[in-house]
Amino acid sequence: MAINKAPIDLPKPAAVVAEKKIPEKKIQEFINRGGKPTSRGEEAAETGGTKSIKLIVKDAEMSAIKVLRDKRPSRSRKIPISVHDWVIEAILEKIERDQKKYGLTLL
Repeated sequence: MAINKAPIDLPKPAAVVAEKKIPEKKIQEFINRGGKPTSRGEEAAETGGTKSIKLIVKDAEMSAIKVLRDKRPSRSRKIPISVHDWVIEAILEKIERDQKKYGLTLL
């Protein structure tokens, strides 16, 4: 018959650690001091970075884009312009037209 050792009594952790109370006045001062939100988007625009967007188009619109894209003359007949490049070009043309219309110089 084996002899078992008596269980070791470990100290029990304190149920609740007393938290350091911060005066309400200091909390209000911190809140009222305010802050400045991060401006990641503005920095990218200033440095000429890129911005990703999600574009949702109807099936008929996508088909029209593909037909127009395929009708366009290309350097080699096998590789037409991509839909992405076609949409970017269309956006740039629209910006150019609106700049002339409103007398602006943005790009």
